[in-house]
Amino acid sequence: MRLAITNLKGGTGKTTTAVHLAAGLGRQGRTLLIDADPQGSATEWAVLMGDECPFTCVTDAGDDLHRRLGQQTRGYDHVIIDTPPGHDAIVRSAILAATDVLVPLAPSLMDINRLRPTIELIAAVERLNAPTIRVLLTRVRSNTRKSRLARGTLAELGVPVVEAEIPLLEAYVTGFGLVPPEGHRYGAVLDELLRQAVAA
Repeated sequence: MRLAITNLKGGTGKTTTAVHLAAGLGRQGRTLLIDADPQGSATEWAVLMGDECPFTCVTDAGDDLHRRLGQQTRGYDHVIIDTPPGHDAIVRSAILAATDVLVPLAPSLMDINRLRPTIELIAAVERLNAPTIRVLLTRVRSNTRKSRLARGTLAELGVPVVEAEIPLLEAYVTGFGLVPPEGHRYGAVLDELLRQAVAA
C-alpha cells in the first residue's frame, strides 16, 4: 500500500494520522513514512521517538516525488506520505505516487465545504493515476450529531468515508514525539483500510 494523507486545509490531523498509521504498519512489515510537508513535523516526531520508532522516516517535500518514489521505496512493504496544507504541487505529486488517498476531515460544515479543492485536485490527476479515495473523520466530539451529519453530507457528495473515526482526545494532542500505542482508534482505521485493499 502506498497511502497519501492529504487535505489542502490545515489543522485536520494529517501528521497525527500519518504517524499513527505508519506505526501500525511498521509493526506488520517494513514501512517508510515520507514527510512531504516542508514544516517537517513528522520527521521531528520520528526523531523524538528515537530507536523505538517502528518505521523509517525520510524528508522529501519536492513536487516531483512521484518520479523518484521507486528508488526511495525499494525494500519497503508499506509507504505513507504525509502532505502539507496549501501546497498544491506537492500534494499533486503525492497523489500521483499513491495507490490510496486518505483525507482526514473534521466533521464540520465549514471543513466539508473546504474539502472541494482537495477533491478537485484528486480528480484533476485521475487520468494519470486513480487511487482509492476515502475520508477519515477526525477530532470527532463524542455524543454529538456532527459525525452523523457529516457522513450524510459526504454520502450525498459521493465521497466514501471510513467507518472508524478518530475522537477529539487529549492523548492525540499531547502525543507528539511519543510512540503511538498499538490498536485503539487508528488501529481500527488501519484494519479497515487493509481489509478494503485486500478486497479491491
